[in-house]
Amino acid sequence: MLKKVEISTLIILIIFAFYCALTIGSSWDESYAMTIGKERLKYLFSLGSYKDYAFYRYDEFYPGFYNTLAIFVTKIFPNKYEIEIWHLTNTIFSISTVFGIYKITSNLFDKKVGKIVFLLCFLNPIFFGHMAMNSKDTMVAFAHVWSTYIFLRYLQTQNTTKNHNRYILLAGLTVGFGTGVRLPFIATLFPLMIFVIVDMFFFKTIISHKFSIKKFIIDLVKVLLIAYFIAILTWPDAHSNIFTEPFKLFMAQSKFQGFGGGWLLFNGNFFNTLSLPPSYIFINLIYKSPEFILVAYVIFIYFIIADKRFFSSRFNFFWTKIFLISFIFLFPIVSFIFIPYRVYDGLRLFLYIIPYFSIIPALAIYYLINNFNALLPKLLLGVITSLFIYYSFIFFSFTPYQYTYLNKFIGNLSNAHKKFENDYWNISIKELINKIPRETNLISNNEKIKISYCGVAHDLAKRELNKLKNIRYEVMDLHAKNFDYIIMTNRADADKDADILDNVKGCFEKVKGEDLVTVERNGLMLSTLRKRL
Repeated sequence: MLKKVEISTLIILIIFAFYCALTIGSSWDESYAMTIGKERLKYLFSLGSYKDYAFYRYDEFYPGFYNTLAIFVTKIFPNKYEIEIWHLTNTIFSISTVFGIYKITSNLFDKKVGKIVFLLCFLNPIFFGHMAMNSKDTMVAFAHVWSTYIFLRYLQTQNTTKNHNRYILLAGLTVGFGTGVRLPFIATLFPLMIFVIVDMFFFKTIISHKFSIKKFIIDLVKVLLIAYFIAILTWPDAHSNIFTEPFKLFMAQSKFQGFGGGWLLFNGNFFNTLSLPPSYIFINLIYKSPEFILVAYVIFIYFIIADKRFFSSRFNFFWTKIFLISFIFLFPIVSFIFIPYRVYDGLRLFLYIIPYFSIIPALAIYYLINNFNALLPKLLLGVITSLFIYYSFIFFSFTPYQYTYLNKFIGNLSNAHKKFENDYWNISIKELINKIPRETNLISNNEKIKISYCGVAHDLAKRELNKLKNIRYEVMDLHAKNFDYIIMTNRADADKDADILDNVKGCFEKVKGEDLVTVERNGLMLSTLRKRL
């Protein structure tokens, strides 16, 4: 009976994820990502002879492996379904990431904990909300989780011939996949590598007893060679000299400050993306994580102190494993405190830590279930269950914009747009523009409308507007203020001198007028079409 419930739940979750993938609009980066994929696919099919790239600035820093792969998948289907197939492909990889963290947790602890982790990770609004529309950070998460699992299995089975070469090949493919998406991916593996080195020389808890350091070094070289080939395969800028150019580009990107706006809204204040508070990642985690997850963390800390023997008696080397998991997701949080760099879009760039972030709450819930006969665990499990049920209603009510979720610690959601940017990737613009014929007379009066954008990707908005029949519009410059209507999200925007904080406002506060059409979830306004006063 329990098995049937688990399978049914899995099927429902996957169907729901696919539904969201087909419902959302295009995200800010998708046009860019798909163009890269198409151009590099042409390059591959021409065996390197195609040189007429329609690339964007700084494309030399992006190997474009996944974009090329995903576009190849879309070409199997009719062109009119391109964006839908793109979203579904992203979703399949994202769901595979959740299966990966289940495998890691089952390996380190047991399958019961793994199943809880699967559910917590799948229903995490940060991760779920990015599943379909984010073709970079979800893929980094996929590569990181599966690289970690494969490395763990290799360390545990190095001395056996069974699956040994398979693990080397798979590790090469996953590391190459991640690096082929974004060059700094290799840095996300530092915590794992540091742990492996320390464990290898001092603890020998995760590795097999007959572990050979010499063999490990040889195998690691094999992994890196496979990864190197995968990373440069779809990277034309590296092909002029495959032995030197990748390293030159890697060093150049380390100095490159990246994309993202110059300013962002964080916890009610505007900040330059190059000088964010050290607490940026941590605060985002606090406000954007479900309440039951945060409560579960507190419960875990309490019971590892109050009942020290429970976990260590069930799981070998429990504290070593907890250190590994904690090190992986705390490393970027702590490193950002001491080495600040350009960050934007909430937790998007740190999406890969969310699966690992789900493990400790899962262990807390596991403890409560196994100690249900005691009064305190029974009461606390009731609290967690109640919070989870409450959260589930909120989670589904945000469909398909779960990534904009904010918990109750934020206060009233109707004012939350003044504290954090929510639909920073514009996926609600499709719904917003589709509402125009139903809720306004902008089309029926047949007048050319003067329209502008704030916090919205222009090409994305134009593509959706062009789908409407009989609409006549002219795009106007936001700062010229000669427009009649404006499409907005609540991203930060600067007038005049963009380097001065006093000139920065949120788009919603920037232009006064009447909101003709809005997209909202639970009182949180995601986007609006406003008639300027």
